[in-house]
Amino acid sequence: MVLCCLLTACSHGPDPIRYGKDACAHCKMTIMDKHFSAELITAKGKVFKFDAAECMAGFLKENPSIAADVKSVFLVNDFTKPGQFIDARKSFFLRDSSLSSPMGGNLAAFLSRPAAEAAKKDKSAQVYDWSLLLSKTK
Repeated sequence: MVLCCLLTACSHGPDPIRYGKDACAHCKMTIMDKHFSAELITAKGKVFKFDAAECMAGFLKENPSIAADVKSVFLVNDFTKPGQFIDARKSFFLRDSSLSSPMGGNLAAFLSRPAAEAAKKDKSAQVYDWSLLLSKTK
């Protein structure tokens, strides 16, 4: 039984976000919306929770060693399936003025480029992959 507890404690999987209770590791706002939240799991298993993908990207700009570590896991919520995490590195991000993300970045994650393109409402909306999103983050 002790071994089972130890193996569970060393798990590097996502930690469920307690909406309305957990705070964003970057901006410190309370995480409220299942459409936009994100989570980062470091190679050592430390979990950071974010209220939006743009917060996770900003956090990674300030912590480049975490961003560069290929063993880190970057998760974002699929906008079309609130509360369901997808791999940020394989996701597509829509920046559209019709989206109202928590940090005002008007940014949402999608599992595929076609899904992101289909959600466009603003003619000037843009779709990014993970690396392009990180390069555009201030």
